[in-house]
Formats: sequence, C-alpha cells, structure tokens
Amino acid sequence: MKIMSTNCVIEQLQPEHFTDIQKLYSNKQVRTYLGGVPSNSYIEASFKGMLEAPFPNTYLYITLKETGEFIGLVSIDEYHDKELYELSYQFLPQFWGKGLAFEVLTQVIQDGLNYLNIESIVAETQTANKASCRLLEKLGMKNVQMLERFGQEQAVYELSKNNDSIRQIIALSGGGFSQQNLSFIDEYILRQTQKNERVKICFIPTASNDAQGYIEKFYAAFYHCDATHILQKDMHDRSIREKVLAQHIIYVGGGNTGYLLEKWREYGFDKLLKEAYQKGIILAGISAGAMCWFEKCYSENTYDDFEEWNGLGLLSGTYCPHYNDQERRRAFDRWIENHPTLQAYTLIDTETLHFRDEKLVAKIQTY
Repeated sequence: MKIMSTNCVIEQLQPEHFTDIQKLYSNKQVRTYLGGVPSNSYIEASFKGMLEAPFPNTYLYITLKETGEFIGLVSIDEYHDKELYELSYQFLPQFWGKGLAFEVLTQVIQDGLNYLNIESIVAETQTANKASCRLLEKLGMKNVQMLERFGQEQAVYELSKNNDSIRQIIALSGGGFSQQNLSFIDEYILRQTQKNERVKICFIPTASNDAQGYIEKFYAAFYHCDATHILQKDMHDRSIREKVLAQHIIYVGGGNTGYLLEKWREYGFDKLLKEAYQKGIILAGISAGAMCWFEKCYSENTYDDFEEWNGLGLLSGTYCPHYNDQERRRAFDRWIENHPTLQAYTLIDTETLHFRDEKLVAKIQTY
C-alpha cells in the first residue's frame, strides 16, 4: 500500500525503517500519552510484530515528499475487542502544528477503508490529550465511548463508511451578499449545514482577482459566522488543505470564469475543492463561482468575447447565469445549438439552483 498526499509519501512499513521507528518510540514528547518510552526489547518486538502482522493490519511509514524526511507512523490494526480496526498515529514533535497529521490521516482514512475493505474504524486517545481529540473530531470522527484503560480516562472515536455526507452545490445566478447584506439566499445556504455550532464559511475571490472590496462585503455579511477567505497566494501554503477541509461551506465569488479555472488548475486547487465536495463540504458560488462546478462553461474572456472552458465536472451539463442579459442570452443560445446533448441550465439573476448528490432538488426565486 502506497499513498501520495499533498506533501507526504505514505508507504508500507519495511525492515529498513527500524532505526526511524526506534527514534520515534524513544521520543519522550511523542510517548507522553502513550505510556512513556518503552524498552529497546519492547520496540524490537513491536516492530517485528508490525512486519509480520496479517492483512488487513497495516503499518504506514510517513515521509515528506520534498525532502524524504521521516515524520511518523500510522497504523490500522485490530482493536482490543478484535471486532473493529483502530487508527493509531505517532508523529515526531518537529512536525507538529503544520497540518501534516490531518493531511496524512485524511488520506489514510479515505483510501485505507476502501483498500482494506473495512466498514468502520475507531481511534482511542487519552482525554487529557486535547490536541489528539481535536484532530480526531476535525477528521469527522464521533466520540462514541468513554472508558478507563492503563489507569487513564480514554475517549473512543469512530468513523463509518456508511455515514457518507450528502454532497451539495448551490449555484447562484445573482444576488447574495455582493448585492445585499441580509440576503435570503445566503441564509438559505447557511441553513443547509444543519449545524448547531458557528458555521465555518470560506470565501474564494479568485474570479475577481482577489478584489478587496468583495472580500470586505463577504465579512460584513457573514460576521456572525466563523468566516475566512483564501487568496491566490494562499493556495501555495502547505496548510491550505487542512484549512479547506475544516470548513462547512466554500463560497466562490463571481468574475472571470476562465481566469478562475486557469488559476485553480495552476495551483492544484481544483483537486482540493473536489475532495472537499466528496467529504460533504457545501460548495456555493455566484456567476463564475456557479458555472465552474459544471462540465462546460461559456462566458466572457478577458477581451469581453465569449469563450468555452472545461469546468470542474462535479455536475453534468452547463450553466448560464444572467440569462436576462440579452447579449449573453444570444451568445449562449448560439453556442448551445452546437452542443445538443449537453444539459443546459439558464437562470435569470433572481434564480438559484440547489443540487444534492448531483441531482437538482430546488430552483429558488430570491427576490
């Protein structure tokens, strides 16, 4: 088993990895909540057991993709009751707080459950290890049990395959916070999260080339949420994946569709948004931020001529916002005539489409 995440290489443990594993198990900080540093004989026996463990017990050696540095160990093996499988992890302290554990564990859970053909996975950590509890919750695991083991209170978390989140896309033609502060459609978007906590919402203003005024309107409208935004320069950051996957809603602004798609693909941000969608993070957007989710996009380029682009393909067909604009309507109608098999959604500025699991469930008239 070998998995590539954004910044790391995740591969099957091999005999030549013993020295690194020994250093990991001998690190006092790593072992703070794991019973302390064990003896060398225990480490040797544990390592031998990992190499010889029968499938689907899996032990993964983690390195940085850029430098090849060893950063930690992740395992999926039999839990104490032998009926479930447990996710365990140890990372060297110098790599804590960089989002790497979240990145690696997300990838292991995503690919590991399918590869190992298991339906659910648990993780157990001391309740005193607050950072570990937060990490497991961020991964979408639910606290299902509290118990005492090894003389300490333990929290047991679980994640099941059959608890897949609903995939949602809300595509606005017009309206929203860019035109009015108390927008019905924005409140509608927030309600779809069904969260009792403060909604985490992230604005992506790429299509407007990160216009500052647009960003300020977003914060004014969503002051009551846990609001943030991502600029193009942020898309290079190592922590960007953790930030995106921690959101409840990704809200994409309008502007130049071709520019948006070009920049996202340049940074690899399109792949990250697809991953967020599969994990149940709501994708919302207006105009260019609505067109981008479809197979095909047809809109103005930087020279104000209409042009075709390949969208992200999360939704089949194509989407034309601002269909009440006569010039756009004529251009789109001419273009769609050459694509007779392409499902076309045409919306005036007061209309919004809501998709769940790639199926249209609502057409909303806003004002």
